[in-house]
Formats: sequence, structure tokens, C-alpha cells
Amino acid sequence: MTVRVESNSYLTDEQHRVYTLREALERNGGTPSGFLELLAAVVEDETWRKVPSGINSEEPFEDFAAFIEAKPPFGLGAKVKDVRLLLQIKHPHEGVSHIRLQMDRMRAEVSKLLGPAPSEDPVTQDAQEFGAYAKAGGWLFALKVARCVQPGSNQGEKSVPSPRGGRDEVAKVSASEFGRRAGSSSNRVMRFYRAWARAADDGLVPQFEQLKPGVDVDLPDAEIWGDYYTTRSSGESERGALITAAAEAEGIRPTKALEVAENPTALRAAILADSSTAEAARSALMDRLEDDIVLQSTMARHITDTDTLKKAVAAESKRADQIEYVRAAVTEGSVKTPFGQLIEIPEGVKAEAEQRLTSSGGGGQSSPEEAAAAYNVLHQYVMQSVDEDPQLKIQERRAKLHGRVKNASKAFEQLSLDDVSELYDEELVESLEKLQEFVTTCLKNLKEAAQGPTLRAVRGV
Repeated sequence: MTVRVESNSYLTDEQHRVYTLREALERNGGTPSGFLELLAAVVEDETWRKVPSGINSEEPFEDFAAFIEAKPPFGLGAKVKDVRLLLQIKHPHEGVSHIRLQMDRMRAEVSKLLGPAPSEDPVTQDAQEFGAYAKAGGWLFALKVARCVQPGSNQGEKSVPSPRGGRDEVAKVSASEFGRRAGSSSNRVMRFYRAWARAADDGLVPQFEQLKPGVDVDLPDAEIWGDYYTTRSSGESERGALITAAAEAEGIRPTKALEVAENPTALRAAILADSSTAEAARSALMDRLEDDIVLQSTMARHITDTDTLKKAVAAESKRADQIEYVRAAVTEGSVKTPFGQLIEIPEGVKAEAEQRLTSSGGGGQSSPEEAAAAYNVLHQYVMQSVDEDPQLKIQERRAKLHGRVKNASKAFEQLSLDDVSELYDEELVESLEKLQEFVTTCLKNLKEAAQGPTLRAVRGV
């Protein structure tokens, strides 16, 4: 759904600049000077990092490409490739030195933020073509994998262009990274990789170390592709193929992973007996959770059905909140009262709270007891400060009343009074009448307090 902005009066200064930049992108057409100048300003002061990335989100954009492609009014609603094309057009006044310098700086920064275009990076180009057409299979796509992938490699992490080795030599990437760029899975990538490995063992294609990203080689006949892509061992199931692919992607021998998978009882025993094995299992489950909906449901159901886990989750959430509260207070030097009044924290109180948070030493995470002790130091100081300061106490009571009145008002504003006659209930009417009396009394007392004591006029004799 396209968002149409009828009025931009509600936008922040940064959002207004983004709005203006998008307008320039859509309307300036053949005279892109306005767009280029606005883009230079947005890049120079990092406006794109200061606007929310979407509806109901206060988080900024993770990268510049996401800002360009995000739907308005948050981003430009454009394609990265279109912006790259516009950057190739010269500003009409680039003959002026300061404008040329501004445009050069802007183009350099945008190129840095976006990274090289796919056409400039053979690994990314191969990955994107693989992702688009690999389902058709074939030696060409096996070559794209074979010349770009090195299983277990840590090169080419997220949003980083393929690094270069020597002169114009592009480094290979892991199966996971190639799959990410392709929009595919590392398992599929490794199936093509293994097909090439089998063919290389038979002398039909070069070995992996002889291949370089972007360099073509002669390929075998298409008719024999199925002999290598499909499993030649009758004992290798689809489950085994997936485990093999995952093991190769992790840079370990598949036989080790298959041996563990074939004996789940032994795996269970190792997890129960050894904490490091249990931690490895936990880490693997957490990695799998993101893509496994069934596992997500199973884990969530298990937690909600187990009292000890529910209590542990609640305790951990409380611990994290208390640690965040203490660290923010120590860093900022101030803390809020329960109803939002900001008070300064003495150095002694800050030091005590910080010491309680790290009393066990060792550099690990604070325990629930340590977090609670540190939190209580600040909480007791806040309560004491409010109790000893009459003016602060009045402000606290006033803020409390404001909050409750606001909540009550919001509750009534959300009520629908359509066909209210159909909802008549004697008990409901009585409750509303009592509420009305209370509101009337509250207003009367507040107005009398505002007027102060009555002054009498004294006539002269």
C-alpha cells in the first residue's frame, strides 16, 4: 500500500529533509541538481541515521541501502540501482569548484555506504544469478558456486563486499555468505558444491583451488549433470545429505556429524553429562530457531507449560530490567521517581550501586541478587528523597494524579457510544453516576484550592 503524505507539518526536521529529498527524486527529472544537493546534505550530516526506519519503530536504518528502498514517508521509496544511475549525472554547476568538491565528497561517501555495484563484484554477481536461476540446476550454476565458495571461510560477512587478495584477486566466501547474497540456503549451495567435487574427483572439471571468481572454464555435457548432483551412494538419504551439507558449511568432516545424528541417545547422554556439549546444543538450537517455525512453537509451548522455566524467564527479564536501570542511572547521573520526576544522584550513591552490580568480580554477568541489590540502592535513595522534600512530594502526587486522570480519559475516549441505548444496565448507570459525583467533587476541590482563601472588604469608619 502506498502512503500518501497530504501534510508534512507533523514531521521532524530530519523527516522533512527526507520528504524533500524524495520529492526531488520523483519530480526533478532531467535536472537532478536539487536531488544531488539534498542528497549531499543528507549524507554529510547523516540525516538518514536520525529518522525512524518504519511504523511503530524508533530504531534507525541499519544501512543506507535500506533507507533508499524503504517506503515513504520513512525512506525514499526508490531502487538502489536508480540512485546509482543518478549519481553518474553531473550537477549542472560542477564547473564551480566548491560545488564540484561537494559532489565528489557526496559520491565517494555514497559509494562507501552502498559498497560496489553487483556488476563490480563477481562473487555477488554469481550469487545473485545463482539465487535467481539455480532451481533449474546445471553445470553453470555449479561453477558459480565452485569458483566463489570456500566452505568454512569467514570472508564476506554481512553487507561487506568481497575483499581482494593480491592484484584484482577476489577472495572466496563461505557457503552461508554466498547463500545470503543469493537469497538461498547454505544447504542448497553445498549441494551444488558437492556435485562439482564429485565431478572434480572423476577428472571432469578443475579442482576448486584452480578456480577464480568471475573466470569461466569448459563445462561437461549437460546430460550427465544428474549423475553428479543426485546422490550416487544408495545409503545416503535426504536427511543425510542435509547433515553433510551443514557439516561442510561449518568446515568439519561430514562423517563426524553423521555419526552423531545416527545415535541420538548418545547425543542426549553427552548433553546431560557435559556442560560444554549442552552449551553447543543450546547454541545450535538458537541458530535453528530463526528458520524453524515448528521448533519455535515447540520451545514456546514447553516454556509456558513448565513452571520452572516460566519463573526463570520472569526472573531473567526482571534482572535485565534492573541492570539496565542501574547502568543508565550511573551513566547519566540522574534517575526518575516512580511518576517521572528527574533527580540527581550523589557520587556516593552511584558508586555504591555500581559496586553492588559487580561485587562478584570475574567480568561475567551480574546475578539476580547483585542486580536487585544495586537496584535497591537507587530505589531507596529515590524514596528517601521524595519523603524528605515536601515540594518534590507534591510534584510526585500531582504527576500521579495527572497520570491517572489521563488514563481514565483515554479509557473513555476509546468507548464507542453508537447505539448506547441498547447497552442500558441499571448497575452501569449507578456506577457512572458515582463516578460523575467523584469527578464533580474533585473539580470543586481543585478550583477552591486555586482561588485561595477568600478576602473580605473592610469599610472605613
